[in-house]
Amino acid sequence: MRFKILAARLLIAQTVATLGTRSLLFSCLALAAHAIPPHVALLKDGLAAAKAGDTDTAITKLEAAAKLRPDYPRIQLNLARLYARAERTDDSVAALQRLAGMGVAVAATMDPTLAPLQEVPPFQTVFAQLAAPRAQVGDVSATSLDGVTGILEGPLVDSKTGAWYFGDVRNRCIWRHRDGDMLRRFTADADELDGVFKLALSADGSVLWASTAAVGVMTGAAAEDGSRSALVAFDFATGRVRSVHSVPTDGRKHLLGDFLLTADGAAFATDTLSPVIWHLSPGGKTLEPWLESDDFLNLQGLAFSPDGKVLYVADYANGVWRIDVATKEKSLLVAPPNATFFGIDGIYAVPSGLLAIQNGVNPQRVLLISPATGAEPSPARVIVVGHPAMTDLALGTVDGNQFRFIADSGWALFDPEPATPPAPRTVTVYSIAIR
Repeated sequence: MRFKILAARLLIAQTVATLGTRSLLFSCLALAAHAIPPHVALLKDGLAAAKAGDTDTAITKLEAAAKLRPDYPRIQLNLARLYARAERTDDSVAALQRLAGMGVAVAATMDPTLAPLQEVPPFQTVFAQLAAPRAQVGDVSATSLDGVTGILEGPLVDSKTGAWYFGDVRNRCIWRHRDGDMLRRFTADADELDGVFKLALSADGSVLWASTAAVGVMTGAAAEDGSRSALVAFDFATGRVRSVHSVPTDGRKHLLGDFLLTADGAAFATDTLSPVIWHLSPGGKTLEPWLESDDFLNLQGLAFSPDGKVLYVADYANGVWRIDVATKEKSLLVAPPNATFFGIDGIYAVPSGLLAIQNGVNPQRVLLISPATGAEPSPARVIVVGHPAMTDLALGTVDGNQFRFIADSGWALFDPEPATPPAPRTVTVYSIAIR
């Protein structure tokens, strides 16, 4: 769930080479709205010192930030730059090696600070590691959707009929697709929906739920980003709107980009623009705050542990939160040395752990995380990366023993808004076996 792509990138992902073409949705707005956590404050202060020419202070600040969040790619990249400026060659190479160890690609030879070092042997080696394209990992099967004109964000598969459903942020609708058919609208223009993000089906299969929000990339009259957002329930048999559950007006920006349904019919939804996890009780009419915290920066996907006692929530600019459902106490999963948990969008519970769509790093990928308890690192491995269409990952869905995700959703086509609409295109949905 990302738009305002370039503006958001400026705060959290300074270089496209580090974090890829997808960026942190609303990170600038979200961070401006509430307190800044220590590692972000240190990074900000360090970069300000670097700009002022105070390299020693900048290094001190960023080293402190790195101790707090060693898996934050931007910190490591800027440390490498500062060490190079200070002629601390070994330290600069070590910082770049930490990036390479995370599997992050960086066009270091294009970086104005690092480029002059490309003839130095230690840098040549690590530059080659950072520039090397990732070999294809993971066996995938592909479904092609022709005639797409919008931004496809959330997929859903009806296990009974095999029909696909897709939320379209730009065209403000839900599409239906069957093998051999073109996309057909499931929702009506008269519904006057905002951009449609996540889709989910109720346990009994009678209600299709969608999260919607006003965003600037929508067609129609200009909309103020985050000015309204809601969970909308549709009759799955007819496509008619059953109910709309809007985020209460409180003077803040809101965007419900992701949500999940529980077996008893409750809903939990993350707010990308305000640091709130919302709750809709079974049969309820009003969204209520379930947990609010200044520690939340850019909330995205969410998933329960198998026993329902822990709620995992992706925070694009922070990692993955582990929240005790009974006490609401929270902590961040610790990434292992060979991974980063920054830039994670959707997360999905599967028997072997959490599948995570990570579109905030380059190359984009799907991770499998095995959540640990306490301060122990949570093992993680890349299970899909390097396939041709994986240029603009969006959300996914668990469909029996298959995980299906949108590989090239189209966000980048509309930031900035093109002078003429892009031609209808083919979008790829990948599927992988869940083991």
